[in-house]
Amino acid sequence: LGLCLFLVLGIASVKAQDDDDVEVFDVDEIVEDEDEYEVGPAADVETAFMFPDYPDKKLELGEIIKVLFLVDNRGEMGYNVTHVFASLRSPYDYNYYIQNFSIMPIGLLVPPGHQASFEYLFKPDVTLEPTEFWLTTEVLYNSSADRTYKTAVFNGTVELVEKNAEVDVRRFLKYMFILAVLGAGGYYAFNLSSPKKSKSGQSKNTTAKSEVEEEPLDLRKQARAQDGSVVQRAVRRKTSKKKKGGK
Repeated sequence: LGLCLFLVLGIASVKAQDDDDVEVFDVDEIVEDEDEYEVGPAADVETAFMFPDYPDKKLELGEIIKVLFLVDNRGEMGYNVTHVFASLRSPYDYNYYIQNFSIMPIGLLVPPGHQASFEYLFKPDVTLEPTEFWLTTEVLYNSSADRTYKTAVFNGTVELVEKNAEVDVRRFLKYMFILAVLGAGGYYAFNLSSPKKSKSGQSKNTTAKSEVEEEPLDLRKQARAQDGSVVQRAVRRKTSKKKKGGK
């Protein structure tokens, strides 16, 4: 907790240059004598880091990211922090660089038994894929004995994410596209079902007409049957009268 408070208070600001000015750094160009250079921290120096705006390490694409560094000198000689730099690398191949950020001079002296903090700003390219990358942030410092050290203050995976506004717009467009597809599908299904309904209506009308046409036929048959019975009765009456007259 004390380290975090110290990181927030009293920092020296160092900003990475724009992407057009980014140069691929080479530590060998900074260190003149390789015999006086050690890849690793000094035994009596401790370092710490913090992403104040992104504690969950989900860094927004296209946004300026602030990293706070702490150098704690617990030795008996002074150290001069000379440079700081950072890079994004492939999470599958550490030697494959995705984006290099500027190497920036610091020039911060840390006396024995003292601490010093500073900030470093960089911006992930907005065109990068929103996924996990390997981020390495390193600090170069010299001892009063003219020996150079390099410490990887942060060396781990971070997740690059899109800005919230862009995510909301993309979600809205996605939902609108889904609604449009569903609407088009519903309209198409409705058009397919409409002819079937008309055909079924036509069949019902045809059945009704046939029933109407069949009704007169039934009435004719009934009328003929009634006429036949009337005729038969009349014939019977005539025959019965003739028989009586004959008698």
